[in-house]
Amino acid sequence: MSLYPFGSVPGPQGIPGPASSTRQKSECYFSGLSLVIPTTPTNLINLIKALSHTGNLSPFFNTTTNKFNVYNVNATCTFKVNVIGAWSGSSTNRSMTIDFPQTNGNTLSKTRDAQVTVDALSFPTFFSVDKDGNLATNGSDITIVSNGATFTATAILLVAEQMFPNP
Repeated sequence: MSLYPFGSVPGPQGIPGPASSTRQKSECYFSGLSLVIPTTPTNLINLIKALSHTGNLSPFFNTTTNKFNVYNVNATCTFKVNVIGAWSGSSTNRSMTIDFPQTNGNTLSKTRDAQVTVDALSFPTFFSVDKDGNLATNGSDITIVSNGATFTATAILLVAEQMFPNP
């Protein structure tokens, strides 16, 4: 009897990952909300930091400076925010924008067609972090704005993760 069913043989082994690094992660879930996201740019961390949530804002979301901070290493940081809720009024012009003003053009916008009945917006992105670069040394605000009408969020998920070399 063969060790490999159906005559298959395993392929070559992939490139091993860094053995001396650890994933650092912030993940927070805010639920049961009735949080109004205004039609003017507003600092997201300041808007949500006092709300009840599960998970941790640290180490990536600084509630003192209200900034998004990454580790000062040459390592990509992945980021995602999901916002669930509803727009006020009957406007068919519905969109939301997440901006990182202290970075180079990292602006994310989602438009919702009037035919879509569930307003669940997902903003995934990544940051190519440079050691001693502006994002690593100064951080960035995260601004959120609802375009067309205010948006009442019922749930928000905020996630960031980055590999950090072990000393």
